[in-house]
Amino acid sequence: MTDRSDGEVPNEGEMATSDHDATANDGEATSEGETTSTDDTIYFEDVEPGTVTQCGSTTVSREEIIEFAEEYDPLDIHTDLEAAAESPYGDVIASGYHTLSLSVRLLVDAARGDRAVIAGLGIDDVRWHAPVRPGDTLAVEFEILETRPSESNPAAGIIHESITVRNGDDETVLTLENNELVERREPADEGEAGSE
Repeated sequence: MTDRSDGEVPNEGEMATSDHDATANDGEATSEGETTSTDDTIYFEDVEPGTVTQCGSTTVSREEIIEFAEEYDPLDIHTDLEAAAESPYGDVIASGYHTLSLSVRLLVDAARGDRAVIAGLGIDDVRWHAPVRPGDTLAVEFEILETRPSESNPAAGIIHESITVRNGDDETVLTLENNELVERREPADEGEAGSE
């Protein structure tokens, strides 16, 4: 997938907004380098490159794997116990999109729910490295790779982050990079916004 220029307005259905009054995470996630304002909203200026955040974990059941796949990705390897048993996996495996959705929930609970998100600009380099099986516990972490002011919107900046999902054996099952448009606490001067 490719990301759009930060000046483009996302299409309907692609807009990713956050509830600025969302409560903080449940204590599983840790974040160094992100500070919050007095209202707990994390603005663009609060996010530091190099910050690594652990987002907690979730365990996926066979029933959840089948239910998600029957609705959104009904391949036999995800939905049919007999067919999956004859596959190289020996059992049903989670749809990659299920794994992605589970990781997004952990990301929102740990950090994005408190960010002043305007929109998602795109995800890149999505790779599924290993199957997710019934009973797997998935742990998510993200690293801030880069932050930069928006060239076209002085009230916003762009956060570029890498996301890694691992199973209980510390095996990487999913990696991707995310680009997000985030509100600034104070709009940039015209010269700063247009300097790139």
